[in-house]
Amino acid sequence: MPVRSTNLTMIFSSTRNTLLSSILLSVVIVTILPVHAENNAKIQPTIQTNYDRINAAFLRKDIQGATALFAPDYVSISPEGQKQTLAEFREHYDNLFNRFNIKLTSNKTTIKNIDVNPTGVNVAIEQKTEGTVAGFNKIVINQTSSNFWLKTPQGWRLKESKILTNQTTFNGQIFKG
Repeated sequence: MPVRSTNLTMIFSSTRNTLLSSILLSVVIVTILPVHAENNAKIQPTIQTNYDRINAAFLRKDIQGATALFAPDYVSISPEGQKQTLAEFREHYDNLFNRFNIKLTSNKTTIKNIDVNPTGVNVAIEQKTEGTVAGFNKIVINQTSSNFWLKTPQGWRLKESKILTNQTTFNGQIFKG
């Protein structure tokens, strides 16, 4: 009998602790969620402003200005998993602008979701870029990405862009290249 009494005490105690733990966890979640949402709401305008600054620099063909908000160890990852460093990214766009005479007429980034976490901010975006190639061929690029921004002493820096989808049209035709 004493064994059963001890077992019942342990079960009751365990159940009580589980119940208490569940209540405390619920209180913590209810307390943290509004703070998390508030952080998202506070950070989103800053991140959107950063995208706007990057996009404006691209319209000016200012590669250094466009990447000024990138972390030194920035990496871009294609849908196929190919990685491109910051230096390679700069070289790629410098080549596109100069070699192919690309002129951007609009470049817009829309934040679809933002998630603040202890290490930084994950941002889901849609981006639409329009322009011309060689002065008269119309190009339109629609892309979705998952980006990671890192808080640094210099402010928010884009550390990683993972391109999820990318569709380019050239004079209205889907370009596969």
